[in-house]
Amino acid sequence: MPILTLFLDWPPTVNNYYAHTKRGVYLSAKGRKYSHSVELDVQEQAPDIYITETVLMEVHLFPPDRRRRDLDNYMKALQDSLVKAGLIEDDSLIDQLFIYRGEVVKGGLVLVEITDSGPISPLPGSKPDLNRIEGG
Repeated sequence: MPILTLFLDWPPTVNNYYAHTKRGVYLSAKGRKYSHSVELDVQEQAPDIYITETVLMEVHLFPPDRRRRDLDNYMKALQDSLVKAGLIEDDSLIDQLFIYRGEVVKGGLVLVEITDSGPISPLPGSKPDLNRIEGG
């Protein structure tokens, strides 16, 4: 069962999220605009939620058109903006991340579902820590 479901605007790609100048790397105008948009959405949709424990995040990306896209290129702007908006203490708390491509939606749309994190995967060939798994 989700802790939280959010509907957010379409994020900029990681390639457009930062501006590279001679003086360094900065959040681009597109990045700042998106971050502000997420902040407003979080204030409206989840005003009293602050996540400090590990979570599982499912992200459904509904692109604005049929262009080819690498879905993982949109996660940096999304995750950083959720942290900046004060929803989650740090994006390192996302233990499991699932990204799904949805149908084309005019303007693009992102659906984020956050739930409690499941057990951490063991190394291949090793035994899982059964004490960490519920009922183990």
